[in-house]
Amino acid sequence: MRMKLSKYTSRRVALLVGAFIVVGLGTGAAVALSAGSGQYVPGLGATVPANKVTQVQHALPKDAPESSVPAPAPTGKPDRIPAAMLPSDTPIPLSPQLIHVTNAWLVSDGMTLVAVYAGSAGNDATEGRFVIVRQNLEVGKQTQDVVNVAGAGALSITDAPRGAAVEASAQRGRLGFRGAAGASGSLDLATDAAG
Repeated sequence: MRMKLSKYTSRRVALLVGAFIVVGLGTGAAVALSAGSGQYVPGLGATVPANKVTQVQHALPKDAPESSVPAPAPTGKPDRIPAAMLPSDTPIPLSPQLIHVTNAWLVSDGMTLVAVYAGSAGNDATEGRFVIVRQNLEVGKQTQDVVNVAGAGALSITDAPRGAAVEASAQRGRLGFRGAAGASGSLDLATDAAG
């Protein structure tokens, strides 16, 4: 059985179909125009939006592609750093989303380096946090360990080995700490555990 549509209904259907066609063609034209409005950047091997070309070109190496050859090992005797608390104006190489640093300690025997940053978790001031950065300067490797002290508040290193005589042993030693909420304890660098 076939249904008969009124003139009014068939006009509405025709208008609706026409509107879909116009919207579809408009969307297709917009996509085609936006795809063609970029610029090909040979150093990147891709087309980027016209308003981003300057930033992309600024970030690329200037005269040559990046080297695929590793950098040569440093020559000469590496610098030793006596164990010490870092001055408060020392730049912190860690994101504030990871840690809000209260104070820090550093030591290097010339082959390995250990830096300990004390403070609170970047997303929770009630969570005490240590970030331990270790570098093996001989092989060019760096690791980062995070040790949390729940409910301690911002941590401060209160007792740490100091001086040139402990450049190697201090890397596996203990650091005393106190939290803003009153907790105290020690961070064992041999196990990366706080207690």
